[in-house]
Amino acid sequence: MATDDGPGEAPGEGRERSSSSAQAGERRRYLAVAEEVLRAVAVGTIAAGDRLPNERELAERCEVSRATVREAMLALELGGVVEVRPGSGAYLTDLGVPSANFVGPPVDSSPRELLHARQIIEPAVVQLCSMRIRADDVERLERLVDEAQAESESAAPGCLDRFVALSLAFHRELAACCGNSVLAGLTSHLVNAAEHPLWALVDGIVVRNPETRTCQLEEHRAILRAIARGHGAAAVAAMTTHLGALGNRLFGPGGAPPKVSRARRRRSA
Repeated sequence: MATDDGPGEAPGEGRERSSSSAQAGERRRYLAVAEEVLRAVAVGTIAAGDRLPNERELAERCEVSRATVREAMLALELGGVVEVRPGSGAYLTDLGVPSANFVGPPVDSSPRELLHARQIIEPAVVQLCSMRIRADDVERLERLVDEAQAESESAAPGCLDRFVALSLAFHRELAACCGNSVLAGLTSHLVNAAEHPLWALVDGIVVRNPETRTCQLEEHRAILRAIARGHGAAAVAAMTTHLGALGNRLFGPGGAPPKVSRARRRRSA
């Protein structure tokens, strides 16, 4: 006798699949709220110490239920992004603690400011690399890009930490070949995910898109190709294009502002 589950399905199978789809949809909604918070941090709408809007306001802004907002806040709290203070609200933590061994100007943890610093430093790095890099360094960097591509193709969705790490390693190892220890050290700190976990979180969201990963890999190959040929101007242009594209992916080319901003100050009684 036919059942309501549909042809060819065991009794209850259709209902289970529907339940799984609903759970997946709910997961996507709370992740979307968490991503809005991270995007607001990346753009600079909220900063360390700021209080987030309350649960009801966040639910209205993000067009989700308050239960979904609670799930998002729990995920961000577990990730060290926010601190939930009972009776007061959720506050953005100071994720970026500069290394005690870092000598030189302090590096702020804001993703936008980190990228701005990289846009100033890394074109100079590749200009030097085009004059000083060795053949074995080129081969080593090519293997690093190949490894990142293999990781991109094999990693499960949402498990891209290694791809992000390999992508940052490309920039760090490239800088180590420029022959200037100061520039190499600055670049190493700027792309250190351990010192700037917020960058890794935001970047990890962006590279979930397979097309984004493909573009990023192609940009890395273009940079390395220009350096290997000794074409300094082309290497500078390729790095400038890559970091500009990275900024557009992270912050958008002037698109809609984040739905999350710092909470309004409470009026004193």
